[in-house]
Amino acid sequence: MNQDEFKKLLNEALEPVKQKLDNHDERFDSLSEKLDNHGAALVNIESKLNAYGDMYKINNGNAKKLEKRIETLEENAGIIPPPEFTLAEVQ
Repeated sequence: MNQDEFKKLLNEALEPVKQKLDNHDERFDSLSEKLDNHGAALVNIESKLNAYGDMYKINNGNAKKLEKRIETLEENAGIIPPPEFTLAEVQ
């Protein structure tokens, strides 16, 4: 058996493996594209969550300021507020 015959025989034997690899490459490309799409969606969700967290911090600070003002007015007027009208502490 000479070198050309060996190469031909080897190529014939490797053809099913090459076809499987091509199939896997196509599937991998498809999965990679889906992963890229999901990654972009996750970045979008993360940015929205960060924005909501910032808004919560701002609103919580404003609520605390208002609570302090109201408590001062209530103390000066001698009013004891019911517990359901006081802000709950959240960490």
